[in-house]
Amino acid sequence: MKRKIYISDGIISLSEYIESEDDYDCYNCWKNEETQNGYNHKLTKTFEEWSERTTIKSRFIATVIRLSDNACIGAIFLSPEDTPPDLAFMIYPLYRNMGYGTRAFGLGVRCCFDVLNMDYIHAGCYPDNIASTKIIEKCGFKPNPDGNMDEKHYLTGEKRTQYDFIIHNKN
Repeated sequence: MKRKIYISDGIISLSEYIESEDDYDCYNCWKNEETQNGYNHKLTKTFEEWSERTTIKSRFIATVIRLSDNACIGAIFLSPEDTPPDLAFMIYPLYRNMGYGTRAFGLGVRCCFDVLNMDYIHAGCYPDNIASTKIIEKCGFKPNPDGNMDEKHYLTGEKRTQYDFIIHNKN
């Protein structure tokens, strides 16, 4: 199936998310312990239970495609319409630590501003997620302490702060 391409940098693209083709990879990434820690969420559902959701709640979702071989290497999500715009990403474990996260998140920012005409976007991560913090900062986000959120750790119940970052559209 040919996917719509939203934006590309010649190495990767953000392309149409096709549930029948992408859900299994996305689900497996959610099952990854590092992903669960990064999102402060323990996935306990089976694939069948997870895939029974009626719709994806994100206002925008895209599959990250590596153009050299059309491999699906991750996903980008923008929070639902009724929430402040918050951009999140996941790179599937096999493709981590190769620079794809920075490329994908940077394309996500460009897509939010150039395609979706957003005025600003937020991004969040936890202090122990050093890789995501670096990616967020490389893509031009600045700390927004007013948006920090205290939560309970998904496993221990201890206090955990999610740091908020923000970037404004310069257009």
